[in-house]
Amino acid sequence: MRFTVSSVDINHSLNLVTRALLPRSVKPAYEGVFIQTMEDGVQLCCTSGEMSIKTMMNAIIQEDGCALLPAKLLFELMRNMEGDIVINVEGAQTATISGQGSTTTMMCLDAENFPDIEDVKSVYVTQLAQSSLKEAVSRIIFAVSNDETRRILTGCLMETTAEDIRFVCMDGFRLAMQRVENKNEMPQDKELYSSILPGSIIGEIARMVEDSQEPVCINCSNTHMMASFGKTKVYSPLIPGEYINYKQILPTNWTTALRADKSRIMSGIERAALIARGSNNLLKLKIDEDGLVIMANAEASNVVEKMSIDFEGSPLNIAFNARYLMDVIKNIDTADFAMRFNTNVSPCVICPVSGNRYTYLVLPVRVSE
Repeated sequence: MRFTVSSVDINHSLNLVTRALLPRSVKPAYEGVFIQTMEDGVQLCCTSGEMSIKTMMNAIIQEDGCALLPAKLLFELMRNMEGDIVINVEGAQTATISGQGSTTTMMCLDAENFPDIEDVKSVYVTQLAQSSLKEAVSRIIFAVSNDETRRILTGCLMETTAEDIRFVCMDGFRLAMQRVENKNEMPQDKELYSSILPGSIIGEIARMVEDSQEPVCINCSNTHMMASFGKTKVYSPLIPGEYINYKQILPTNWTTALRADKSRIMSGIERAALIARGSNNLLKLKIDEDGLVIMANAEASNVVEKMSIDFEGSPLNIAFNARYLMDVIKNIDTADFAMRFNTNVSPCVICPVSGNRYTYLVLPVRVSE
């Protein structure tokens, strides 16, 4: 195998595919990048055994072939090279990388141990703009759980209907949902498709896609997913099982509600959180017709933040973990928002003043009066 590629193209491609690598690989072959010449360029592929990433790059091919090279070493080398680079592999044993007077030789890994990564045979396909996926997932992924004993919550639920796509994450303390208006083709006998995408992987895909209107297609079978965008494909198993029925968790009515300016309330919470982290990270909220009061106490300090709100319903005193509340509010992209409550021990719903583009739920902290 022999080809010539620009340093810009190979660095971009390696930056994409090496995202699949684990810090410590379970097999030697999973430490490599599989490079193969194709009709329309050169394909690179890395895998962790679960997450796999393929991408194509433009290249001038002098001799067809394939090889498995140490991925991290190759990437570090490419980051320190410029201009055109020639990669030559003799007998799939030794690779020579040359460019601008520099020549490096490295041993190849055993390509026979690299798994075949096949495209997913879809049950359904969800297609949306890359920017829409990036924004929606980035605003909810903080709520995905890291607790492997509740594996279902380490996933992101994707629901596709004829009118929209919903992405949902929850960790037992918070729920985050973003809705993307999107026309989707559905069979006549099907109103909803749902799959549980691994949270870490859909989060990585959201960081990989561009902030553009170019499409990303998410192909789902009963067991696997494949996300395709540009010249790149990401493969992963789905998380098996049935996701928690989040719609049953969301309250449909409330006894206390407020409307607040996002920037003002976020500033107040951030200041109060500085004091709260000195003790138990607890914020206390007092809500009534006089406004919103945010309070935090520590051993040697305390803070009181007062701000005006639109209020309706019954007065309420309630407490929250400061980080959980900040994570939600900083991901709101509207100038104002609504908070809706029932009691000081029931979930708080945070949503737009009108519409249903996003919904967040935060569990309060039970405190003594």
